[in-house]
Amino acid sequence: MKMKYANVCVAVLLAILALSACSEADDQVPDGMARVEVRLSAPYQRATRATGDWLDPISSKEKIHDYWVVFVKSGVVEELVAGSCGSDGKEEDSFQFFLPPGTYTVYAFANLDFSALNIRKGAALPTNLTTKKLATTNGWTNDIPMSNNVQGQRVTVAEVENQSFEVELVRVMAKIQLDFENFSNQQIDILGYEIYPLTKTNVSLFEPAQPADIVTAATNSEAYTVDLSEAPITLTPINSSGHGGTGSAWCYVNETNATATATHNQYSIRLKVLRNTTVEEFRYGFTVNSASSGFDYIRRNDWIKLPIVVRDWRFRVEALPFPPIAGFQSRVVSADALSITFNTGGYIFLRPMFRKNSDPEGVWRNFDDSDVVFKLADNYTTNATTGAAECIDSESGTGLIMTGDLRIFEAGQYFTQLPSGDIVGKLDNAEGKTGMVTVTIKVKLEGLEYEFNYNIFKVN
Repeated sequence: MKMKYANVCVAVLLAILALSACSEADDQVPDGMARVEVRLSAPYQRATRATGDWLDPISSKEKIHDYWVVFVKSGVVEELVAGSCGSDGKEEDSFQFFLPPGTYTVYAFANLDFSALNIRKGAALPTNLTTKKLATTNGWTNDIPMSNNVQGQRVTVAEVENQSFEVELVRVMAKIQLDFENFSNQQIDILGYEIYPLTKTNVSLFEPAQPADIVTAATNSEAYTVDLSEAPITLTPINSSGHGGTGSAWCYVNETNATATATHNQYSIRLKVLRNTTVEEFRYGFTVNSASSGFDYIRRNDWIKLPIVVRDWRFRVEALPFPPIAGFQSRVVSADALSITFNTGGYIFLRPMFRKNSDPEGVWRNFDDSDVVFKLADNYTTNATTGAAECIDSESGTGLIMTGDLRIFEAGQYFTQLPSGDIVGKLDNAEGKTGMVTVTIKVKLEGLEYEFNYNIFKVN
């Protein structure tokens, strides 16, 4: 619930620097001054994917604790007000004080080491604030640092009554939440998870002007791992009413620009689970820099909620390099559950394969199985010049969505689907023809639809 502005923290009043705070009984405004009320809040930012959920934080770590508000005129710090909302924190707070009329740039900070910023009343505002870094780390356990933006907030103080200003604070970190639901016939215990790539270096005090200014995951990245083995998240099996166990886990992470290179356009999530006394690893991913996904990078103040549903089906893509007679062979450089890398040219085959946990060991099903229906994409047009999404044979409904750099294929040669369900394409063997495509495979399993994004890379 939002705080009424009349409820002012006593600690805030005691902590105002260089000024005498206003009290309820203090009706006299000093000559040449104006009474000002400042309202601090830490809502979601319009530019982020965070939602109003941030306004009902899970933890007090996400709230305002100690804060500092700085008023700057002509590059000089005119006033500096400090306050505290206590150990429990608040979503909003307000305070009143006196300030000479004029136009100011307001900067606000919370939950950080303010002394390290070297901001002093009567001195010039430090010019290095735009490059200042905060020593954060993935899996942050303290109160989340906050700041406003690098341009500050312009306000005009006039000699009038009842004037107030809303000053927004932005969390410098993001929150990733994994929401689990079990639709399998076995109990699932989540023993841990890993997220990659996340920025392992310090983050900027202020939000970068554009994603390119964020430290890139390609050069300073890490796989952040959480161990839940001591207190697993237990998901009960699906019951007769069609419901299974649910659970959630979340962590605070640095903002990350994961679009620096083509090979880092997908975030990977690895789950370590216990099922029927057997420890297994599942891997999931969500693609960034994609118009269909809406993800380009992890911004500060994001609250990204990722639903992870566990079912009795398993999916994998088998990469099959088949050399034509007297032709070039496409050699597999690397492959995993989400991507595959080839070099040279020639034909490549991708074989989507499925199996149910109750199937005999080693048995994998093809698309002709009655429980497995290939849901084919349509309504896409071929545009090889610009690399737009395409669909092969859209009239009959067969084909794949393809995005990325289509120049890795020979002219007029793209992926198509064979009657067997295999997907075949021919890579361009010309020098310098490198790049990536993202293949979206849509599948219907036992009446439920799924979508798999699979990255194909070609390197020299």
